[in-house]
Amino acid sequence: MIWLLDLDNTLVGRAEAFEAWASGAVDAAGAGAADLAAILAADEGGHGSKAALARVLIDRLGWDDDVPAAIERFRAGILDRVRPYDGVVFALDVLRGAGHRVAVVTNGTSAQQRGKIARCGLGDHVDAVVVSEEEGVAKPHPRLLEVALDRLGAADVDRRRVWMVGDAGHADVAAGRAAGTRTAWVSHGRSWEGPDRPDIVAATTREAIALAASPPGVVLD
Repeated sequence: MIWLLDLDNTLVGRAEAFEAWASGAVDAAGAGAADLAAILAADEGGHGSKAALARVLIDRLGWDDDVPAAIERFRAGILDRVRPYDGVVFALDVLRGAGHRVAVVTNGTSAQQRGKIARCGLGDHVDAVVVSEEEGVAKPHPRLLEVALDRLGAADVDRRRVWMVGDAGHADVAAGRAAGTRTAWVSHGRSWEGPDRPDIVAATTREAIALAASPPGVVLD
């Protein structure tokens, strides 16, 4: 089986890292709860405009930074705090130990996404890493998934043997559907809204993998 896994909020806790950094930045600036709420809203779970988020940070926290400097500042804060989700590294090792092939397929800049992978020690636990900035195309375009399959030597594999796993319906699930793969959505407790429900909805990545791998089943305990 082939596994294409999103990075942010799927393998690593990007949203948690940003919130932890933002809370510290708000405290350091002497700002308040309303400022933190505005910053988190502008972030949109990592899917919002980075420039727009930078402008909110500058305005709310009274920074002297210009927009590019503010972007680098919060990106560095995320890298300092990002961690893999519990059980994810073990799950990747189990999959690969069972002969499955695994790739990270992520939107974002090369420096930031590869920095997260290095910080979380994921590089030795997957077979390939595909980053949108490096390929000039981003999810939900299916081309990014095609690149990953090619890197795994699986360009011609039956797409029913391929899983796209991610937390973003508009990017991960949509990309998987466009590429003809099966899809697993990591809900983090949210409810799926709208039609075209993914093949699997699970609260955590580990649960999504376990459900997708059965049958024949890969035991992740």
